[in-house]
Amino acid sequence: MQLHGFLRATFDIDLALALDDANLVRFIAVAKHFCLIPALPVDMETLRDARLIEQGYCEKGMLSFSLREPQVGGSVVDVRVRPEVPFSTLASNAVIGELFGRQVPIAAIADLLVMKRIANRPKDRIDILVLEKIAREEYPNA
Repeated sequence: MQLHGFLRATFDIDLALALDDANLVRFIAVAKHFCLIPALPVDMETLRDARLIEQGYCEKGMLSFSLREPQVGGSVVDVRVRPEVPFSTLASNAVIGELFGRQVPIAAIADLLVMKRIANRPKDRIDILVLEKIAREEYPNA
């Protein structure tokens, strides 16, 4: 949302990754380099175990594998393990935004709208109104 121009306090970054093993190995190496740790008391390699991820979804409704910085109040990175929009679609529709001075692919507004409409929490309904304003090229923070 913020990378599309909506200013709000947020404490996490949602990531959609290609969930193939080679990509997950690379991602875990980067996460460890930045000292991220799983929010739950599990080994980070759990992210590579499709059976355990599926079990987490079936038993607890887990949609994301959360990693966090070790300090109190640190940032959280949520890796979407059950994306509402397939990764291949997100990747092909992505637009380029800037994050920490780097060019990064971000989910297209149309894909964010699909995800927000499926989640349909109170904050998602607000996000839908904002995303629709952005899509109409209106200022989202008014």
